[in-house]
This record gives sequence, C-alpha cells and structure tokens, in this order.
Amino acid sequence: MLVRRMEDSDLDAVLALNQGALDGVGTLTADRLEEIVGYAEQSVVSTDAEGVLSGFALTLPPGTPYDSLNYRWYEEQFDADDFAYLDRVVVAPEFRRRGVGTLLYNVLEERARARELMALEVYVDPPNEPSLAFHRARGYTEVGRLDQPNGKKVAMLVKRVGGPR
Repeated sequence: MLVRRMEDSDLDAVLALNQGALDGVGTLTADRLEEIVGYAEQSVVSTDAEGVLSGFALTLPPGTPYDSLNYRWYEEQFDADDFAYLDRVVVAPEFRRRGVGTLLYNVLEERARARELMALEVYVDPPNEPSLAFHRARGYTEVGRLDQPNGKKVAMLVKRVGGPR
C-alpha cells in the first residue's frame, strides 16, 4: 500500500468512497469535498500496487472557516495551533482489515507532530464499536461528547502526537 497526496483526479473516487460509508462519516457533495480539501492541512489517499484507491483521509488545522459543528467544538476547547482535526477517514470495504486504516493513521499522526494533538470524533450513539476499539488501541482518549443534528451522539477524542508549543 502507498499513501500519497490527494490529487484533483482522485476527487470523484474519494467522493464515491465517502458516500458509501455514511454510517461513519457525513455526506458530501462534490463542491463540499473541494471546499474541505481546500482547507485541509493533509489530504491523502492510499492505493494498492495497481493504483486502486483503498482509502483517504483529511486533516484540518485550527483557524479555518470550516463550519463543522465538531471542528468548531475543538476550536473552542483548545488553543490555536494545538490540534490537527481529522475530519474524515474512510477505507474501502474490500480493503478493510488489511492495515489501510493503520497506515493512514501512522502517516497522519507522524505529519501532525508539529501540533500537540490529533483530534477527531466517533459515533457513540449509535455506537461504532470497531472505530471506538481502533482508536482506544491507538491511544485516543475521550474529552467530551457532542449531540449531532442528525440525532446521533459522538465522543470527542484526542491523542497527543507532538509536544506542547
């Protein structure tokens, strides 16, 4: 597996992958995806040896105009520049349980070391048990919960990836 920077030519496949994973991530349009990628500090894709998209991830720095409720929560809770917000990570179903998620997180966390924390959320009502277990195993801890407009609830998680500034 290879992780590389997301390119414009990846956007259609990334959008399709996102829309196939709505149990764990929010819905997107092509325009909204382009907007988020424009804010992103990291926008990466993983591919197999034949170049087939196996997953993608997006992180955003503090201080963007991104209007996500969850992102704004972190902006209110933490000092400027203290976190990298993992907006979404999706692994294609046929590549799950093959190390793609771990590979993406290894790359994202290493590249986010200039910040103190990696911040993200996971559904807890209804619970996304595989995601919760994955994040616990990687050292993420819960720092709050937030009700979502869709009636669901998320756990707000962080992991120390760098040192304090």
